[in-house]
Amino acid sequence: MSIFKSKTAAIGWTVEPCFIITLHVRDLELLNSIRGFFSVGSVLIVGNDARFRVRSRSELNVIIAHFNNYPLQTTKALNFTYFCEILNFINNRVHTNIPGFLKLCSLINKLNKPLSQPLLDKLAEIGPLPSVEFETSLNLSASNIEQVLNPYWISGFALFFLTLFLSEITKKKLGEGCFTYFTKTRVNSAGKTVKDYSLVFEISQRTQDLHILNLIASYFKTGKVYTDTSRISRYRLRTKDPISNTLIPHFKNYPLAGHKALQCSLWFKIVCLLNDQVRTEQRDIELEKLIKELSDLK
Repeated sequence: MSIFKSKTAAIGWTVEPCFIITLHVRDLELLNSIRGFFSVGSVLIVGNDARFRVRSRSELNVIIAHFNNYPLQTTKALNFTYFCEILNFINNRVHTNIPGFLKLCSLINKLNKPLSQPLLDKLAEIGPLPSVEFETSLNLSASNIEQVLNPYWISGFALFFLTLFLSEITKKKLGEGCFTYFTKTRVNSAGKTVKDYSLVFEISQRTQDLHILNLIASYFKTGKVYTDTSRISRYRLRTKDPISNTLIPHFKNYPLAGHKALQCSLWFKIVCLLNDQVRTEQRDIELEKLIKELSDLK
């Protein structure tokens, strides 16, 4: 929801709803496919970003109908409900008078992320934001979420949130931080410096979405869920056989799309190389080559 000054609005301010997906320009084809799926909106390029954007209120109804038919599974469902509530206020023209506009601003301030301080300072010249809350009966307890996750949903979820590791010692970010790898360097008994690798698959979420990680663990029937002191929960799979026999077949059967698919494919090649070959100098050279390719996919 965008709040801005408008010369044509009765009170000099207005609110504009928008649905937007932003990806790197390398995934332009993927965004065009999404636009083709919905048959609404437009795709534009801004710098290194490609954006699928829907601004028309009639076209937003198409987006809303999709999410009503295929509900979000995390606390994003709550943001979606709030967005719809604000949109209903806009359609009822609540924002065309100052009290109603300030009420909407107060609700928008609770949506996704708070309003910027400069904008809040400008709004304060109109009047104070009232203390209001959203009115929704949505309950995001685990019992009200689908208990069987769709396999394609899991892959799509992983497209944005998964983190892949090769060990847990030295961290190097890949791409946009979704794929990472770790290496451990040591000196062996022959006095030669070598690198050790261990395999880990991990998805992190805020603890309020812990139920999703538990459902993913139930789906794969392997791995563990952890919660740390910073209220971050993690589903972690770090044993060779489950990664090879459960994780990789899943993503082959329900593949990722776009640039992340390339990163995932390279990671799988690294997994297979570690699992299928005895350690040799040639194998380590091939590993380094693949890891460099993975690092270059930015």
